[in-house]
Amino acid sequence: MPETVILGAGIQGATLALAAIARGQRPILIDRDAAPAGASVNSYGIIHGGLRYLQSFSIGRWRQSRRAQAWYIDRYPRHVRPLRCVMPLYRGAIRSPALFAAARVADRTLRVACGQECPLPDDGKYSRQQVLDGYAVPAMDLVGGAFWHDAELTDAPALLAHMLAQVEQRGGVLLRATEAIALAEQAGQLQGVHVRDRTSGQEQRLATGQLFDCRGAWAGFDPGEGAGHAARPSAAILAYNLLLDIPAPHGADAYALSPRHGRGRSYFFRKVKGGTLVGTFYRPAPGATQAAPEPRDIDAALRQIRLCLPHLDLDAGSIRAVHAGLLPDRDGSGRQFDMRDRHLQPGPRGYHLLVGGKLTTAPLLSEAVADRIWPAQPAGSAAKARAHYA
Repeated sequence: MPETVILGAGIQGATLALAAIARGQRPILIDRDAAPAGASVNSYGIIHGGLRYLQSFSIGRWRQSRRAQAWYIDRYPRHVRPLRCVMPLYRGAIRSPALFAAARVADRTLRVACGQECPLPDDGKYSRQQVLDGYAVPAMDLVGGAFWHDAELTDAPALLAHMLAQVEQRGGVLLRATEAIALAEQAGQLQGVHVRDRTSGQEQRLATGQLFDCRGAWAGFDPGEGAGHAARPSAAILAYNLLLDIPAPHGADAYALSPRHGRGRSYFFRKVKGGTLVGTFYRPAPGATQAAPEPRDIDAALRQIRLCLPHLDLDAGSIRAVHAGLLPDRDGSGRQFDMRDRHLQPGPRGYHLLVGGKLTTAPLLSEAVADRIWPAQPAGSAAKARAHYA
């Protein structure tokens, strides 16, 4: 009987498989798609942290995200690099130079108090002219800009492919184009999972007493699938980014721009291979099984981009590609994005749901669950575990 079966070969499933291997397990990792797809490979690619969360006084999220940035940079330096993020600041707006100055002080103070080293360059400020030189943002009431550094995935699909190759190299098994269709249980105890090969249609039962469901918005089993105690924990939210044929930000910067300058939510604009990537845009999609933006979604995103950069001559012909995925929501309505990282055990015993709120903190959730499920390793094991990611 396999010790561990993991459903979903995205970032959550891959990092859990590697954490399991580092603790002596030999997992079977199952994914419904023949090749990497979904939110993990279509994300915007920024490992957020730092000032982003101090603006809303989210100290816990700040600390978690700083740890996550260090995790990625430490283990995958070839796939992660610093990204300077620039936000224009406007007179009379909520996001002001004074607010960012206070956030910078709080960031440095917390790093000392928490013993949290930051493997990224320091943040700072730009003059009005420096902002205008970098990007043709609206100039009226512009007073300057703030910049900070997050971590950037240079190629999210390549990073995931690297992780999955590590899983197989270290004794794990990856089954692609294989769909989990029902749980097998007896007297409230998990006995296995029924799977179907999506190419041949052949079904089989994998016997296991430990099943970890890391399928994101697809996690869980509907009652009609023979697993009434493992209902789906959330509905879906459609998340999508647009790759556009428009001028890119200066150098290697990303710009955080708002439709209402200095107020409300921001969208990131950064240069990538093939154009300028803009995102992320969201829409409720309860019950969705495919991440497929509709024309109305594209039109809504283009309207927001035109408000951010009103000088642009922008239409649907400017779109080079659309990258989309499905994310879990908070309450089952598909309307409110859930950033929490959750480890649920809805039954039967041995069945675990990992619902990650962000790509940023997915590995931290995996490590926390692995520490909880499998016995602690002997002294010095932290360095050995890290070697499994090298």
